[in-house]
Amino acid sequence: MSKFFRPGDEREILAAKWELEFEETFHFKNFYKLAHEFLFEQGWRDPEDGGENWEFLYFDRTVPPSGVREHRIWWRVAYVPNGSQYMRYMMKLDFLTLVMRKSEVVMNGTKYSTWAGDVILRVESWIQLDYMNKWQKHPFLKHFDKFFRDRIYKKYWEAHKKELYNMSYDLNRELKHYLKLKTPVKTPRTFRAEKGVPS
Repeated sequence: MSKFFRPGDEREILAAKWELEFEETFHFKNFYKLAHEFLFEQGWRDPEDGGENWEFLYFDRTVPPSGVREHRIWWRVAYVPNGSQYMRYMMKLDFLTLVMRKSEVVMNGTKYSTWAGDVILRVESWIQLDYMNKWQKHPFLKHFDKFFRDRIYKKYWEAHKKELYNMSYDLNRELKHYLKLKTPVKTPRTFRAEKGVPS
């Protein structure tokens, strides 16, 4: 997955996985900013330096001769509940845009520049236990790591798995609200602008 994940490691616990796809006129820059601002406000940070520049990949190309654009953007973000030295939440966000072209919308007699195209966002949220590998590297503790995780700590990380699931779907609902997509439950109004309208 990336250097921040340990594929196949039983200390990695999947909490949520979802995909959002939208094909219409919308303001991609604002969609991008909204996702970033929402995660930052919730306490998500860069896994390496704790900052807010968590872009692992940014690829933008213009396709000739049509001039349409494509993006591939990967974010890797971390959240450490209660300053834990043993457990952290990780979220993997992969943006893909296809056939993006400039467009315009008129609202209240004012013309706004925006974009039309297809955006796909794939999100996975994971709990990482012993994320600093302290137990794995300790000559004594490494022998009790599995027992600790499966017996003593299990109820605790299961509760955190539910919490991470909720945090992941809070982002899902926020983005769907922005794009005016239906959600399974009624969501409160947000202070952020909806699709197509620059803020």
